[in-house]
Amino acid sequence: MYPILFSIGPIRIYSYGVMLAVAFLTVTYLISRRAELFKISKDAVNNLTFVLLISGILGARIFYILLNIRYFIAQPLEALMIHKGGLVFYGAFIIAFISGLIFVKLHRLSVLDTADLVVPFVAMAHSIGRIGCFLNGCCYGRPTDSFIGTIPSLHSDIRLWPTQIISSMGLFVIFGLLFYKQARRRFRGEITACYLMLYGSFRFGIEFMRGDLYPVFYNLTPTQLVSIGFVIAGLVLYFVKKTDTNTGDASR
Repeated sequence: MYPILFSIGPIRIYSYGVMLAVAFLTVTYLISRRAELFKISKDAVNNLTFVLLISGILGARIFYILLNIRYFIAQPLEALMIHKGGLVFYGAFIIAFISGLIFVKLHRLSVLDTADLVVPFVAMAHSIGRIGCFLNGCCYGRPTDSFIGTIPSLHSDIRLWPTQIISSMGLFVIFGLLFYKQARRRFRGEITACYLMLYGSFRFGIEFMRGDLYPVFYNLTPTQLVSIGFVIAGLVLYFVKKTDTNTGDASR
């Protein structure tokens, strides 16, 4: 693992932070190029992505702290050290969603059009971020004898499932599918619904390979419970909006 890419005197450049920056810059550029398809201005997109970034990082950190509250009570200053990793995606999604919804309403944009534009690139940003997780050594997998297992430390010979890389590849596939479907969507909300179903299902499965989370309900982790909620929300949104379209309801 390479949590620190390099140092310049006392300044350390962390791989996790670098990958977050790469993810943000990449998706901001790509979303702005795709915005015309949804009749949304590039300025609105740039402002929105900045709001999503800040609120997403805040939400991700808050949820991580809550999941590890005993540790942070004993080490309160660690709560500020985001550069070392420790972000929960679902926390980022929930808080960013709320912030994005407020932004969209204030700027009188279509909620579903904006969501359909953004969510494929959420998957791409998440995919890039998972590479940062791999370099940082967080979000690791369970021990395995598989040939694809990785040894995360020079001081250990235990092979672990490379859940970060598997997640990154899976998320990139989700991005590709949704990006392809964007220009072919049949109704507002279709891309968002597909994202919720695809990512929720994928995340539910990958959790069985994770080694850093613990079950809390019927042998399911907190993340898996949220994943189930994602899939249900996606199914409801898909069929409701599809039915509305078939009956001529153009609700936004």
